[in-house]
Amino acid sequence: MSQKDPLAKFRITGGTDTEKKTKGGNDGGLPPYQAFDARDSNTRLQIRRVHGCTHSPSYQYLLNVSYDGDHGTEIVLTFSFMQVKIGGRNLQNLIKALEKHGCTYIQDYDPNAFAAPTDPAEPFIDLIEVITKGGAD
Repeated sequence: MSQKDPLAKFRITGGTDTEKKTKGGNDGGLPPYQAFDARDSNTRLQIRRVHGCTHSPSYQYLLNVSYDGDHGTEIVLTFSFMQVKIGGRNLQNLIKALEKHGCTYIQDYDPNAFAAPTDPAEPFIDLIEVITKGGAD
């Protein structure tokens, strides 16, 4: 017997890793691209980048979320020890998830790892730049 989730309509979602694997891609069997994933609450944000290290900072060090209003194309995350610049399109739900500490990961698009996005309304990240005290990472 399955139970319906009474809070499902209030959750911010960007899909799940399981959904990504089961939907499959149409570009050589690659999984579809997903810019981010959101859950109720997380302690860390995983920052996956095509070029550069993956980071997993704790939300407790997130000092500010700056963004370009309702445009959803630019986000700057200020942590106590680094800044993360995110560029893309349709990032409004990502902003909401970050503000609620509900985003589990963000990732920029890699054509070698993901099928090309087909829906222009889906969230898409084409730039993630991490800047630490020593400079860009």
